[in-house]
Amino acid sequence: MRIAKQWLCDWLDTQLPFADLAAALTRGGFEIEGSGVTGPPLAGVVVGRITAIAAHPDAERLRVCKVDVGADGTRTVVCGAANARIGLKAPLALPGAVLGERVIAETELRGVHSQGMLCSGTELGLGATEGLWELPDDAPPGVPLADYFRFGDPYLDVAVTPNRGDCLSVKGLAREMAALTGGRFRAPRPRALKVSGVTPRVSVEDTSRCPRYCARLISDIAPDRRSPGWLVERLRVCGASARHPVVDVTNYILFDLGQPLHAFDAARVRGTVVARCAKAGEEIVLLDGVKRALHVGDLVIADDEGPLAVAGVMGGMRAAVGPATRSVLLEAAYFRPDALSQTARRLGLPTEAALRFERGVDPELCELALGRATALILKIAGGVASPIAERSAPEHWPRPKPIRLRLGRIHRLLGIGVPRAEVKRLLRGLGMTVVASHGDLLVTAPRFRFDIHAEIDLIGEVARLLGYDEIPPVELGSVLVSASPRTLGTRRAADLLVDRDYQEAMTFSLADPEEQARLGFLAQTLLRNPLAAPWSALRASLIPGLLAAAAHNRRRQLGRVRLFEVGTCFGAADSKTAAIGEESRLAGVALGPVWPEQWGAPARAVDFFDVKGDVEVLCALARETPVVTADGAPPFLQKGLAATLSLRGQPIGFVGGLAPAHRLRLGFEEPVFVFEIKASLFGQPPAARAKEPPRFPSVRRDLAVVVPAGLPAGAVLETVRRHAGPLLQGLVLFDMYQGEGLDLGKKSLALGLTLQDFSRTLTDEVVEGLVTQVLTALKAAYGAELRQ
Repeated sequence: MRIAKQWLCDWLDTQLPFADLAAALTRGGFEIEGSGVTGPPLAGVVVGRITAIAAHPDAERLRVCKVDVGADGTRTVVCGAANARIGLKAPLALPGAVLGERVIAETELRGVHSQGMLCSGTELGLGATEGLWELPDDAPPGVPLADYFRFGDPYLDVAVTPNRGDCLSVKGLAREMAALTGGRFRAPRPRALKVSGVTPRVSVEDTSRCPRYCARLISDIAPDRRSPGWLVERLRVCGASARHPVVDVTNYILFDLGQPLHAFDAARVRGTVVARCAKAGEEIVLLDGVKRALHVGDLVIADDEGPLAVAGVMGGMRAAVGPATRSVLLEAAYFRPDALSQTARRLGLPTEAALRFERGVDPELCELALGRATALILKIAGGVASPIAERSAPEHWPRPKPIRLRLGRIHRLLGIGVPRAEVKRLLRGLGMTVVASHGDLLVTAPRFRFDIHAEIDLIGEVARLLGYDEIPPVELGSVLVSASPRTLGTRRAADLLVDRDYQEAMTFSLADPEEQARLGFLAQTLLRNPLAAPWSALRASLIPGLLAAAAHNRRRQLGRVRLFEVGTCFGAADSKTAAIGEESRLAGVALGPVWPEQWGAPARAVDFFDVKGDVEVLCALARETPVVTADGAPPFLQKGLAATLSLRGQPIGFVGGLAPAHRLRLGFEEPVFVFEIKASLFGQPPAARAKEPPRFPSVRRDLAVVVPAGLPAGAVLETVRRHAGPLLQGLVLFDMYQGEGLDLGKKSLALGLTLQDFSRTLTDEVVEGLVTQVLTALKAAYGAELRQ
């Protein structure tokens, strides 16, 4: 939001230098992105008025103009601009003026003496214009252009955070500066207008989304009037250009008050104007000239023939104000913030109006904005104003509730005591209502403060107004914080991955629903009011964010990437309760060489078994041995290089390589491997227990069992552990064989069992009985046979 000093002083009575106001805003939590003056000095450039035009005697495209420069008389200027005409006022650069690197001098053009140069906006460095810059009618000839437009006026470019929509106006920033500096805020007083004529017919079908709609008719507008210089310049400072007096006034009110307005050419409006939802199949050509299809549920302003505008976003071409407009229908409305944000993002129209409506506009501004806009239009272009037609549903207006503010709570959080009178003064400076209540304060925020909901918000306002630099530093005492068992277990798993050369990442918990759908995550929760289209869903998995982070690093020439993240994933909202399922997971991604570049081992790319090994180590940390199977892997993993992990019959995660189609789509040239595990697997880390070293020897028995070739080895190991009992102290798979000597479709798994009893020496009878028990279980479960 760009704000100039002269404009600010319309609302703020202060004697502070402009630099001090900027410092106050910074202390108040606003970032100053830039500063400067509103325009260049343009020494030697004055307002000129063309009084006569003659053809050049020796050049077909040039004309000889007589230009009035006030007290200095008339100058002869040769000009080739197509829009040069008698009566036009345009900038005239006199001899000696410097425009960029060009010095203007008297010269002869094809034999005709020229005493300066009539200029376009481009030549002055003030924006592109077609031909000469046509100045407003009230510009007096001979006056320096910089003086007429007040180009020496300092300005600030203020970054307004999304929660402070009330500061997206000069009025809002002036109110904030008054509270921060002690200046006097000049509250607006609406002026009474003479009204006559027929009140326009308006209606609202969806009062929950459009709780207030106001409109009035202004007829008999002079079509040849132009906006005055002060209005043109203020719009230019805010990045808008002058087009038509009515449109310029609506834009000015938007920047001045923060209330978006829209004007329709009343002659093109048919019947009743209604705020309603779009119907199936409706389309509209907007002011940018593009036809857009409307979705059912989009809020529109329509008449008897169809949509006139997308409510709160952009108007349509059918009733656009133009040079021939002689009467306008001027509207002001309050739209619920979430009523149009999705429409604006889907249409790709982040307009100034949508920006303000999404963040919240005070519904009480409608009447004031209409009154000020009407007065300006009548002053500039003449006309007659009708009474205001209003449809309002106050029950759907935002209703701030009183919030109890405890002085003791302020002291505990800020570390300083703030007197009651000071707290009242600070909060009342922001327009809040403050009353005493049983030793505390009851504070009601004004309707335009959509960001104030709880006591902590009020304490934040007190700290901000006091100045964070005024709060003395306090040394905190040592505090022991007890972590939950799940947190401890998850952090141990994260430390283990760090030890295995992974780096922890933190990705955004919001995701692109289309990208999640492409990867196969269809159960998604969409946000009603997203920050942007790519962030309009809660993430269903950590994998998309990690893949994006890996691709980001890979594009920056990092050849070896190992990332992991511990975070919350979300399921789809329940259709009945609207509850959203949450689950903490641990996920990782790996690509590139398996080891950093070195001399001691040959270079090799990471493969499925490397990442599967990392997952197995994580599971070992949790003292669990999941069953690994090839069935049920997510669709974005490559078949044959994917596996699912399950524990006690319940899936807990997956590991595998990214399918080639997704890998190439995301820009990876090499194989990429991912894994994701439920964080609940880790639980509470087992407590360390000391035990006596064994006094009796262990016994090792090696078994080679023949099983079906498709049987996962993990299933065999799990069966052995389950049936070997407490005597089994170690189990290892040390060989796998397929080939000659075995039937087709069979494989041999060589298992090493370490058996030990801490109270006695195991006898051969006990060992053989336990081995027989294991073989019997394997035969019953998988048809396994002991290999001879």
